[in-house]
Amino acid sequence: MEMVLRFFGYIGTVLVLFGVLGSVILGSFTEQPMIVAHLVLGVLCIAAWALTSGLGSLSQATAVISGRTARFGYNVLLYTVVFVGLLVVANVFSTLHDQRWDLTEQGVYSLSEKSVKVLEGLKAPVRIVAVDNPGVQDKEQTRHLLKLFKHHNDKLVTTEMVDPAAQPLEVEALGMKPGNLVFIEYGEGATKAVSRINIVDEQSLTNAIVKLSRGAAKKLYYVQGHGEPSLESAAAGGTKQFADGLLDEHMTAQGLLLAQAGSVPADAAAVMLVAPKRPLQETERQALISYAEKGGHLILFANAEERDANDVRSIAKAFGIEVGQDIILDEQLRLFAGPQLGVQFVAQGFTPHAITSNMAKTEPPVFSFAASVTAPKGKTPGVTYTELVKAGPKSWAEKNLDLIFDSQNPSASLDPEDIKGPVSVAVAMEKRIPQPEKKGSDEPELVSRVVVFGDASWIENGNFGLYGNRDLVLNVVNWSAGEEGNIAIGAKKIRSSTAPFERTKFLSILALSFVGPELILLFGLFVWWRRRVMVA
Repeated sequence: MEMVLRFFGYIGTVLVLFGVLGSVILGSFTEQPMIVAHLVLGVLCIAAWALTSGLGSLSQATAVISGRTARFGYNVLLYTVVFVGLLVVANVFSTLHDQRWDLTEQGVYSLSEKSVKVLEGLKAPVRIVAVDNPGVQDKEQTRHLLKLFKHHNDKLVTTEMVDPAAQPLEVEALGMKPGNLVFIEYGEGATKAVSRINIVDEQSLTNAIVKLSRGAAKKLYYVQGHGEPSLESAAAGGTKQFADGLLDEHMTAQGLLLAQAGSVPADAAAVMLVAPKRPLQETERQALISYAEKGGHLILFANAEERDANDVRSIAKAFGIEVGQDIILDEQLRLFAGPQLGVQFVAQGFTPHAITSNMAKTEPPVFSFAASVTAPKGKTPGVTYTELVKAGPKSWAEKNLDLIFDSQNPSASLDPEDIKGPVSVAVAMEKRIPQPEKKGSDEPELVSRVVVFGDASWIENGNFGLYGNRDLVLNVVNWSAGEEGNIAIGAKKIRSSTAPFERTKFLSILALSFVGPELILLFGLFVWWRRRVMVA
């Protein structure tokens, strides 16, 4: 029995060795219960060996300490200490000089060169705070993304995650609104600029930083004076939530009285006209048309319910875009009622474009009383038209509005003069304006951009937060103002990829991977020890 207990010294040494090695790899002694078990059992086995071999008598202790076996044990202990010391030194060195290698074909676990260039070129501190909301984001993926952003400029970039349930005051201090997932702050003191975004991915974070680093926020001028929804009104029919959303995009909305100003201000990034209830003066219409024709950016929202207000139609027509005098009807699915026709519908078709590129199919926009908006047939040299958003395939644009608005029993049916679905509800136009060649001139190329929607109610406070309405209108403004896709980063995918391991599973597999080599080593030591005992 005494000889068996003496073998515990070898078992204890092996257990302690593998326990220390595992803790160095994981960076923690308490990350895995198996590592703790290794260390505890190892120490107990070494203690049992020591009690059996060295405490019987003074002569036995002297023999053990000075014998050949002891010298062999000291050598093993010395080599073990040296080996563990080298591991510790290597771990400290790797921490001080962090280096990552992404061996995936498309660099799935790394930032793109464009993002790295932006981060390395920062001139002021950047603070990135992500809201921990498991319902709409992958927590571990978000942590990894934040770690990558900090890794490439840890002197100027700070990152953190906050839990709304545990840290509600911090989330409130950040001014986060429903749907906001990331808070980004650039600069120091009075020069601080902030942005809040609803998408957690590399492209969105990088573009937000680029936008903030450019300095002063761009201005969107909002035409007023004709009964348009108010930017200051928090009522259901106002557009205050839209104005607040622009602040999150590092842009500001400013009212514009065209009749007083006479023309669009030179610092306008874009101009928006939203469902005027009273007619514009001819000089106002011409001012908007002239602004867009000379390289300006114009956004128009019609209101099909206001059948006498044709200003949006006439301005859109100047650019070849037709806003129909009709109402889009589409099939709706209602609980316990089956499919029914209605004037409110969920968009079902998106044409590839910078405005619709990030629109999630699970969160499409919702429109009500929308008029059809169509692009001209055929191609126009130098001009690009895109029918951005469409209703469902069973929709149509009803031209007999009396059936919808004036009848006591509203009814409608698809007639030959109606537009068959899927019906377009929005069109974007882009026209490049050739500039006279001048030697030594660095003037940028002028690009006219016009976006027209057949509905305005979807950006009002009562509907702004529905599904994808917020994301769509902010995409429209960003594209119109030339802020779309400042840095385009393609999606990265692992070829023949499988679902990634969870961290707990990975740690369990890593811990269990010690068992094989450990058992082989213990078996070899047992065979050697048994032969040694038999020879003795």
